Amino acid sequence: MTEGSRTIQVSRDAIARDAVIAWKRAPNYDWAVSIVSAGFGTAEAQASDAFEALCIVREELEPFGWRIGVAGAQADVWPSGMARDQGGGLRAYRMTAEQVGDLVDTFEPVDPETVTTVALQRAETDRLYEAIQRSMRER
Repeated sequence: MTEGSRTIQVSRDAIARDAVIAWKRAPNYDWAVSIVSAGFGTAEAQASDAFEALCIVREELEPFGWRIGVAGAQADVWPSGMARDQGGGLRAYRMTAEQVGDLVDTFEPVDPETVTTVALQRAETDRLYEAIQRSMRER
């Protein structure tokens, strides 16, 4: 699927609002992601994959307190290089300290109270990857 859209929830100060998130492969082979909400208008970005474009949009909105209710914004979700290169970042892995788990849809709607900032998400997935590597070395 090279494009799609979903109705999701976004929140700020624990107040949720409806929003529409859309993604598509642009003619230049970049991915474009946009989020439209009555709370902040339109935020959009382009990047080499849809997950990275989502991160850019999130980083634009986070200073204003906005959290985007998609699985790709949860602390334990991050795509592999292959998922980004071959799948456009439309799917990512849910991780635990023991293993890389199942794939989830990056834009799957979730409660925005379950998501975090891009910086905290990167730190948590780095920590989880290190824990997985340690666990594998100890086996």
